[in-house]
Amino acid sequence: MSAKFFFYPQPTGNQLITIDLNEDLAEMYSDWEYTSSSGQTMNGKMTTTTQLNREVITIVRDRFQGGEDLAHKFAALQNHLDRGYSVAFTADHTKSYCFPLKVSPFGGDTTLQCFNNPFYNLIGYGINPSVNDYVCIESQPPGALYEMCKISAVDANFGSTVGGTLTVDRPINFTYNSSVWMRFYRFFPMLKRLEADRGKSIITNEHGISWSLELRLTPDYSNLYSFHPTVDSDYSPSGVSSYTIDGPGITGNPGQIFERPSVNLDNPPGLNINLDDSFETMENKPWNHWTNWGN
Repeated sequence: MSAKFFFYPQPTGNQLITIDLNEDLAEMYSDWEYTSSSGQTMNGKMTTTTQLNREVITIVRDRFQGGEDLAHKFAALQNHLDRGYSVAFTADHTKSYCFPLKVSPFGGDTTLQCFNNPFYNLIGYGINPSVNDYVCIESQPPGALYEMCKISAVDANFGSTVGGTLTVDRPINFTYNSSVWMRFYRFFPMLKRLEADRGKSIITNEHGISWSLELRLTPDYSNLYSFHPTVDSDYSPSGVSSYTIDGPGITGNPGQIFERPSVNLDNPPGLNINLDDSFETMENKPWNHWTNWGN
């Protein structure tokens, strides 16, 4: 097994690029970031309001075997990430699967029913869950639920292109009231770079001899859940004619489907004016211009 990155270089997204470390990671761990506030009443009662909660994944491979040649492959990936686009990552290329669940689990359930893996054209055919795999079950922020289970049985007809049924070794903890993904716990199909890290090199080297990788990434939950067939999203790949959740997966130009349209210099939001013109235009009038009165 080995760690791999997958991305469609944007803004064109016309090809899939895979960066294979050809070795395991040195470190990989997750922190959780919360936006929340707590209050306490006069009688001591405490209440907490949680808004955003998201996973922050740290990936480290120090002194990797690929040397300078592999190090330079990450230059394009860093530029792609720093401009706000996505990357998929797996710490084990033999277990790169992520399945949307047909039925949101209830606390106490041990059976999970899965749709097909919408990312199988990205990571390859025939990658399916197996007994003793650890998987995470998660819902979308705000108030995202997250837990991990171990697979104890897999239906004989289970497949990446058709989905199927599997059993976990202990009852599900939470009752999920929204759409849910089940994925191998070290595979992430939709990651972006943290704003605070942009511009910071993900590759370092010692004396020009050894090269190391370190970066932090976080899921783009909105884009990820737009691939879930039960989610009514403002950008839904299942609504694209070349995408079928129970059919051939992502076809046509998958790079355009994989990326939610981003607001950046590659894709400005409806900016069709000549910036050399006066700012006194229909598109951009001062707040106190008479035509804005009453609006």
